[in-house]
Amino acid sequence: MESDNQNNLSSSDSADAHPQTEEIPKQKLNSTRNKKGKKKRKYEWLTWGLTVLGFSFVLTVIFSFLTEISINDQSPAYLCVIVLLILLILNIGCDVLANAIISCQPESFHAMASNKINGAKRAVSFCRNATKLSSIFADVIGDICGIVSGAAGAVLGTIIAGNSGVTIKLVCAIGVSSVIGALTVGGKAIFKHFAIKYNRKIVFGFAKFTTFFKKEK
Repeated sequence: MESDNQNNLSSSDSADAHPQTEEIPKQKLNSTRNKKGKKKRKYEWLTWGLTVLGFSFVLTVIFSFLTEISINDQSPAYLCVIVLLILLILNIGCDVLANAIISCQPESFHAMASNKINGAKRAVSFCRNATKLSSIFADVIGDICGIVSGAAGAVLGTIIAGNSGVTIKLVCAIGVSSVIGALTVGGKAIFKHFAIKYNRKIVFGFAKFTTFFKKEK
């Protein structure tokens, strides 16, 4: 009897020892994963900053190239006005999208996504990445449009002044830049109210629009 008890005790001790030995590798694996996750989060701002830098450079080159081949000192004034209006609408539109996305909650589209409505999953993804998307639309595209529209405004001011003196050219350049700045800032201020009020419709409409180019998974 005593030998049987000793055997049972030894078997129970060995059984208890195995889970401890199995838990140690799991703890090490979890700790290594946590360290990797912390390293990724630690340098995430740098990765995002470099991505925005490269994206901004490419977009600036494209916008500047299109503006340069569209308007110059020999271009008619109406063409410069059309280009400026396009840049202005794009600038304000991107700001509206940024405000709508960052003020919208993903819970608004969960029921639609569960019913497999086209664009709902994309809208949820937009809301979950609201900070990055709003930065792209408002900061990157918006600022680029502002810079390029300033250059286009300078060309328009030169065209309006014609062969006038330096003073007239200066007045025309200042006047055109002032009008562009006022329309840009005023337009953003006016449409910000509608962007926040109708954020759900705006986000869902934009998400549904993107599905024409890339289908939802």
